[in-house]
Amino acid sequence: MSRISSIIDRSSTPGNVDGTPPDHFPSDGGVYVWRTAVVMPFITFIFVALRLYTRLYIVKAKRLRLDDWVVALTMIVCTAHSVLIANATYNGMGLHVWQFTEELTSQYLLWLGIVSLFYVLGLCGFKSALLLLYIELFGVYTKFKWTCYGTLFFTVTYLFSNLVIEFLGCHPIDKKWHPELPGKCVDITVSVIFYGACNMATDLIIAILPLTMIWNLQLASIWHKVGLSLLLSSGFIAWAFAVVRWGYATYGVTSSPDITGLGGVAFTMSILELHTGLICCCTASLGPLWKGLVSWWGSWNIVAHSAGSSLPSFVRKPGNGGTSGGTGGPSHLSNGSAPSNKGEMSRNQAAPTMSYPGTTLNESREIVYDSMSTPGSNVSASVREDAPPRHVEDV
Repeated sequence: MSRISSIIDRSSTPGNVDGTPPDHFPSDGGVYVWRTAVVMPFITFIFVALRLYTRLYIVKAKRLRLDDWVVALTMIVCTAHSVLIANATYNGMGLHVWQFTEELTSQYLLWLGIVSLFYVLGLCGFKSALLLLYIELFGVYTKFKWTCYGTLFFTVTYLFSNLVIEFLGCHPIDKKWHPELPGKCVDITVSVIFYGACNMATDLIIAILPLTMIWNLQLASIWHKVGLSLLLSSGFIAWAFAVVRWGYATYGVTSSPDITGLGGVAFTMSILELHTGLICCCTASLGPLWKGLVSWWGSWNIVAHSAGSSLPSFVRKPGNGGTSGGTGGPSHLSNGSAPSNKGEMSRNQAAPTMSYPGTTLNESREIVYDSMSTPGSNVSASVREDAPPRHVEDV
């Protein structure tokens, strides 16, 4: 008995053995898969565009880094993955197993194989981008750098193996979507469990890695560490979707009589996993943009509160805290006393550097950490008084 017949015999209700497809597609669970596939690329595109805008126009970098190019290419792959899944809902994705005919099953399995190839490429893209970002930020520390390289090597290796299995897992190849043909296929149960476990493990490692460095930084406040942890370890969100996806997929191939119905849920989770992972890659690089927005909002409030006043917003009226000494100039700045000399002003303008004891991070690493800086915050024992002001154009 063919695989299709055995599935129908397991799952169909009496009198419905041959399957009854719906009158229109997408239908049942496929509707939710289609909606997710359509909406998520637009949300992700906004974050990718903001990342590239920040890099080129706010940081004014002379060129894009390797992880920027990886993010851009991964955006294309994730968009293609979503488009293919949306099209697969017109070929049975999301339906219950008892709604399939033999012809519809072949179409479904064909689209399933194509979608899986782009899913693996998307996983490789966003995981590699996050690891390259960590190497850029903390690469001066040898153990951490080689840990990232080891994780990157393992990630690329198992995903490449997964890609080969998806493409050449059946002999002949078209047996993948024509199960009735003679030949052999890799055990799908073993494949789903093994590669799903590898996927969850690497997601978890990638999310934890930056925490091992952040909580050893000499920051002025524990809230800076919390903020940086949330910023750089947002990969936990992608890990959560990977866990849910693996759970549904494993149950579908091992115990559930409705493997295709659970498959629709699993592929919805795969869309969310890819796009949230790519969004995490982008949020970690938007520090200068957030800081610029906060500064703009603060400046706007100052202007709004000082409307109607005859004096500029940074000038206090004489008699409320000092005199201008008869010169007519401002006696106080809005954030406190004016620097006593040019040297002090130069030191105040120098960008703080976050570091481990005895070392400092260079300008490219300050870009991400700058997102958590606030007026009055500082990094203990990290600012050199003789250091000249630095410019992000040098990154």
